[in-house]
Amino acid sequence: MTWTLRPTRTVITALGPSGPLDAAVVIPARNEQRRITACLDALAVAVHGVRPLRIGVVVVVNNSNDGTCDKVLAWAMAHPAIAVQVMDCDLRGCDAHAGAARRLGLDLAIRRLDRRGILLTTDADSRVRPDWITANLRELAHADLICGAFAADQVEAKSLPAAVAMHCHTETAYMSVAVRLAALLDPMPHDPDPPHLNASGASLAFTRQLYETVGGMPAIGMSEDRAFAALAERHDFRLRHCTSVMVDTSCRMTGRTSGGMAGALRERAVEADPQVDQWLEPAATFVKRYQMRGRLRAVWPEPIALRARLATALGLAEAAGLMADPLPSTFGAFLERIETRAKALARVRLRISDCRAELPKLEEQYRAFSQPSRAEADQRQQRRRAQ
Repeated sequence: MTWTLRPTRTVITALGPSGPLDAAVVIPARNEQRRITACLDALAVAVHGVRPLRIGVVVVVNNSNDGTCDKVLAWAMAHPAIAVQVMDCDLRGCDAHAGAARRLGLDLAIRRLDRRGILLTTDADSRVRPDWITANLRELAHADLICGAFAADQVEAKSLPAAVAMHCHTETAYMSVAVRLAALLDPMPHDPDPPHLNASGASLAFTRQLYETVGGMPAIGMSEDRAFAALAERHDFRLRHCTSVMVDTSCRMTGRTSGGMAGALRERAVEADPQVDQWLEPAATFVKRYQMRGRLRAVWPEPIALRARLATALGLAEAAGLMADPLPSTFGAFLERIETRAKALARVRLRISDCRAELPKLEEQYRAFSQPSRAEADQRQQRRRAQ
């Protein structure tokens, strides 16, 4: 899909060094005058840590009616060694969101990016760690898209209602087991033992080749970061999830959009039984999904083997229907076909109470799959004896 974004007003100001860049960091910012300077100060430390690489910063100030743009311009003038581009714009009503702003910033950044350049994104209410750029570049040696982790601002976290911590504890427990189980059932050599499987715009890093191949950042109102990661997977790019790449982010409940982290925190504060992350699902469906993924991946792109494994997982009739069309060029596109059409894999949005009920089942599944088979145990024992 192609997104055509035409702001009703656009002013682009470039400050600092000119010329091609090795990497560029893009930040969407809407009415962030209170937080944007701290965000940029943290980024400056990370930029200085990778000199002499040429790192640029692009800030898209969209639909703001406060002093965000003035703050960014003042910061840029105080840091003349860093190449900064500030896009001050008003997006049309249906496009006035972070997804569109992030897309505009990335498209602007790529104009100055070296052919082998790297694009990174964070958020205006986040502060990257001092080694954030260094760590991203190191991880990109093993993958094409780096999905970093974020920690809640400790000061803001203390002011959250007690219900938020209680609900988040339940959700985190379920998420932790689910991530480990997914890694067992569908292991990725480029993403060993992932600590999470989230893709957040607060910390993404990717190659220029990936960005251009997938068609850019989806300019959608919510979850553009997850949609972008899904596009990367569809094209068989390597995703890597890690905690060596970290940002500290706001845990305010008054965000700039109806969803996102702020929206999730609001729900957990006021609802007795809020919905949890859309990635989570009942234990039985979760196991079926990731076990099937791993088994299909192992035999891709052999049609006969794929059909046989689909039949085992979903039944003969559904397997025949899913294999009726020609195989796509990538495994990711094939998997997308399966997961969007297979009735047995339909997504069911869980609530906190569902997580409590399903967690013992998920833990039982994890224990079962993490135990080595009898044959593996015998082989290990034989190796020990041989030594």
